[in-house]
Amino acid sequence: MQRIGLVGSGFMAMTHATSYQEIECAEVVAVASLDEDRETFAAEKTPDADVYNDAEKMMAEADITAVDICTPTPTHRPFVEAAVEHELNIFCEKPLARTVEDADAIVDIVSNTSITFMTGHVLRYFPEYVEAKRRIDAGEVGILGTLHTERLSSPPRYGTNSWFGDREQSGGVLLDMAIHDFDYLRWVVGEVDHVFARTAEWDDGHLNEHSSVLLRFEDGTAAHVEASWGYPEGSPFITSYELAGDEGLLEFDARDENAVRISGGAEGTNAPVSPLAKSPYTKELEHFIDCAENGRDPDISPDDARQAVRIALAAIESSERGEPVSPMEVGA
Repeated sequence: MQRIGLVGSGFMAMTHATSYQEIECAEVVAVASLDEDRETFAAEKTPDADVYNDAEKMMAEADITAVDICTPTPTHRPFVEAAVEHELNIFCEKPLARTVEDADAIVDIVSNTSITFMTGHVLRYFPEYVEAKRRIDAGEVGILGTLHTERLSSPPRYGTNSWFGDREQSGGVLLDMAIHDFDYLRWVVGEVDHVFARTAEWDDGHLNEHSSVLLRFEDGTAAHVEASWGYPEGSPFITSYELAGDEGLLEFDARDENAVRISGGAEGTNAPVSPLAKSPYTKELEHFIDCAENGRDPDISPDDARQAVRIALAAIESSERGEPVSPMEVGA
């Protein structure tokens, strides 16, 4: 049984607290948050948990075996370092860090321990994306050539002190949201050689950004990632992909009955995705708990999370410089 200390009381902490209620080998026994609503949050989501206003105090005093870090990105490194000091297993929300320096430090420190460490790249657990990866790996679309993904929404209007709207903290739409697609595409294709990006930005009281990112992978595959925090408030959250090879095409659009459409040489005409009995967030946390209980390495490695950060930061730098940037240049 993993006894979880949950760090944070915002949207993702709420999502994780709900998921842990469905996992037999896990229980949230402590919550730490600076927010004034932490007592209310705990009473509603983790009624048997002890409540702290200091995460490091919780790590030192609470009877926990793991921490789940759901706090603003710049806090990830100090909380990971504190958890390692107390020999606690760690689940850390994405992105791993705000800078390459912090990402490198996290990877170094967790790699020198026997603890279980996993970053929340949850897109790998969404059935539409899992299905596409399975079919690509099976060779159903042939050799990949061009890929396109969308992740579009209005600016996030939640978060302590509106931290999402502060690019120094969140990294904006590319580091906080497009990183989902960067990690997924790297998982599907392989390493990224260079990135070229353009970003439009405006302020209406919230940070609005719309980014178009071109990725060139080392094997020659090309991808286009479109990410937006520029849609009007109340707009539906939109995700989609088109993954094309020389023998077939896989398509998914959240606006179109949640089915993976297949054309070309791939088998079948479409692949309806059944509603999940468990949310992708529950599935990723189940995997983390299983690895912690059985001493296995998670499917998402610390380096996977670091490389996703590098790609996102390369896209940000490319937007600023107006030229292609290699992920390996960032922070060098």
